[in-house]
Amino acid sequence: MIYIDSSEIIANLKILGLNAGAEPDDIHSAFRKLARELHPDVTGSKSDFRFRQVTGAYNALKNITPEELESLAQEHNVNIIEYKAEKARREEAEKLSAKIDGILERYEQEFKNYYANPSGENKPDINAITFRLKSSNPKVINAALRHSGHLVKRVEFRRAVTDILRRPEIDETTANIIGSLPFDDMTRKLIALDSADNAKNLPAGLILSLTGTDTDVIESFLMHVKPEDASMILRRWPSGKIMNMTVIRFLLSSDDARVLVPVLGAMKDNFPKAALQHKKRLAELETHSAAAVRAWAKKLSRL
Repeated sequence: MIYIDSSEIIANLKILGLNAGAEPDDIHSAFRKLARELHPDVTGSKSDFRFRQVTGAYNALKNITPEELESLAQEHNVNIIEYKAEKARREEAEKLSAKIDGILERYEQEFKNYYANPSGENKPDINAITFRLKSSNPKVINAALRHSGHLVKRVEFRRAVTDILRRPEIDETTANIIGSLPFDDMTRKLIALDSADNAKNLPAGLILSLTGTDTDVIESFLMHVKPEDASMILRRWPSGKIMNMTVIRFLLSSDDARVLVPVLGAMKDNFPKAALQHKKRLAELETHSAAAVRAWAKKLSRL
């Protein structure tokens, strides 16, 4: 074998997505996986550099002996027993993931078969859909949502979607699918109002989809969203509409310019009389660290 110092070995392992502690079969497996993904026959020329980089790293490592790799692991204080245990856990997780993917593929095919039935008798029913929407696996949820357009007016479906939107974490793909479902205005409003108290965990795109220009929904979301999202929906406040005084008071209590600037602007343009109820707070905001907040506060104080 051509001698390669340990730093070069580590650099080549990292190119293959590996670290000290890797074994010869890890190197071979990592290379095969990356080569299949990056081969020019698959990606064209866009991954050419990366493919050559991976191939070069593999050529530099393929003849390294297990003893040399073990010595490298010791040099970097890698616990071989723990490394192998973690490797086994990772392989088991990958097998489980592959098994789940297989089940989901069959599930998707079943749905396609249902829809291919001219009579429509086998169209997925509400119980089949809502059962899958309770899953903790985003892939299961998304597969069900993609085939639920015919159920958007059902109360059971609306409640199942609301339950998803009340979870601590919302998958981005799930949020996009829900945002694109053909809900009527009232159903969308009910879903929005029922999930508003979890708005801080919802992606921005879904927030825009749910709030629209409905002032009741916007006000509910403004009490719970992150500052950057409050700014986003405040800038869509409907012209000429008056905001609830409790919501105004809550927003003005913030010290975040991302909230204060748009709410002060909305107040000036749409409900300037509300400034009379908040003169004390406006006076405080005239000394705010953000110039835009100071400017808006001064305009409103002089009304």
